[in-house]
Amino acid sequence: MATDQQARRRSMLIAASGTVIEWFDFSLFFYLATSLSHTFFPHGRYALLVTLATGAVGFLFRPLGAVVFGHIGDTKGRTTALIASAGLMAIAMAGIALMPGYESIGVWGGIGVLCLRALAGFSVGAEYTGIMVYLMESASQHRRGFAASWAAANSEVGALLAVGSAALTAAVLGTDGLHEWGWRLPFALGAVLAAGMIPLRRYMVETPVEKPDPQEATPLKHALTVQRRNVWICFFISTVGSASYFLTITYLPTYVETVRQGDSQLALGMGTIAAFAAILVTPLIGWLSDVWGRRRTFGATLAVLVLIVLPGYALLGSPSIGVVTAAVAVLALPAAAWSAVAAAAVPEQFDAHGRYSGMAVGYNVATVLFGGLTPAIVAQLTEVTGDALTPAYYAGVIALLAGVPAVWMMREGTTLTKRQLNTHS
Repeated sequence: MATDQQARRRSMLIAASGTVIEWFDFSLFFYLATSLSHTFFPHGRYALLVTLATGAVGFLFRPLGAVVFGHIGDTKGRTTALIASAGLMAIAMAGIALMPGYESIGVWGGIGVLCLRALAGFSVGAEYTGIMVYLMESASQHRRGFAASWAAANSEVGALLAVGSAALTAAVLGTDGLHEWGWRLPFALGAVLAAGMIPLRRYMVETPVEKPDPQEATPLKHALTVQRRNVWICFFISTVGSASYFLTITYLPTYVETVRQGDSQLALGMGTIAAFAAILVTPLIGWLSDVWGRRRTFGATLAVLVLIVLPGYALLGSPSIGVVTAAVAVLALPAAAWSAVAAAAVPEQFDAHGRYSGMAVGYNVATVLFGGLTPAIVAQLTEVTGDALTPAYYAGVIALLAGVPAVWMMREGTTLTKRQLNTHS
């Protein structure tokens, strides 16, 4: 028994650490968007917008990856899907790191990056949802929130390492060196880290979930019919998480540099602060959701998000670095808290049959519409309106429209036993 428990803990540790690498790789594109625009889309006033749109393409391919890997995860096992996703991410990151720029091969460089970004999105379509499922199914009833929150926390660690590596590269090479060639170094590091996850994941044990009956409907069909309501709940929860995360954490460096006219090192430093603040709060909120309940914690988080997003963005225009730093840290907290609760709450909405598939679809469709496309949409809206607070309005409206039905419709997962969650309905 002790050996089984040790193997389970080791597997959960490997699974949780995987989000560090996948999110280092996937979020790096946005932190280095300005540098990528100089290399692959150097002409025209819309170079940054085109780069952000290229980054968003990765999100468009996430639902496709979700369908493919969700089916694999539900029928062949969670670990099989996670091993494959790590391999694809390693290929995508290595390709971007080595891709010649516009001056060497013209538009083909940008096209190549577009294709590799699509491959990265296809990979991530399986990753985060798969790890949330794995951690939730493996944890004990009264620690599911805390255990699953490490998927969210480690995604912030990945984001922190991404922005930190970009900031370090900028500090060592300067802004010109970063734009000219230095941005390739973090991408190369990401490729090596992703490749290193493949042998580690081969040692993960499968979760104790009931195996599907071959006579039952396919997992995806079951999720979209019998569990259709649960897919919608997942969609609403993920909509709030995606919009708030990308507008209060990932997009902030680009916002500070382009809208508030800060330099690259200042902008990346602000991104580091946002990610660090999120890491600190996420496990705490995951634990709190085990004690207080998922619905209550979601409701409180939603209220805080709506109340602080507008004044927080207003303070980003302050000439005081201290005020801007405080605003960045505070803005990151509700987004991190929402993700912490969602890591357990979303998989708890589903029965075992079709959980991976249903979650992957609901989560990734929301992330495409309200996560990946959000930086490009908000950048364009800000330019059209001339209002620097446009991101705050956008985040607040989306949070209310999706957050209220999410909290109202969801079931309270803390009352469900491990047996209830890991058997088929």
